Amino acid sequence: MSSGRLVALFWIGATFCIAIFFEKVIGDLILGALHLGDPTLFFDWRLSTILGFGLAIALGTGTFLNPRLKELSYEVANELKKVTWPTRVETQRQTAAVLLFTVVFAGILGLFDATSSKVMTSWLPWLFGKLAALGR
Repeated sequence: MSSGRLVALFWIGATFCIAIFFEKVIGDLILGALHLGDPTLFFDWRLSTILGFGLAIALGTGTFLNPRLKELSYEVANELKKVTWPTRVETQRQTAAVLLFTVVFAGILGLFDATSSKVMTSWLPWLFGKLAALGR
């Protein structure tokens, strides 16, 4: 994949994610806080959707046209081409190791939790009751 295509796909994806964020911010935080509602304008498109996507497209276009950011993104894309990515087998093996350790440590933490819960709710109250009875 060429660097230009990789950069364009990144910019489109980032703009789409930012558009969804702006849509939620405008709809929930701004319009919701002002009790203005979120009217439907075109088909099922709400005001917050149109404003959020319009703002994100303007922001994405403006940053893409910035020469310094464009040069930086091409340099990053060229460096990513040089990375040696793990094979499918290596990825599966490492994922299995992570899952195994997660299960083992979850079990250990579960034992600690169950033991400390038993100590705090049963054994310590019983011990304090016995010590109080000795003091009478």
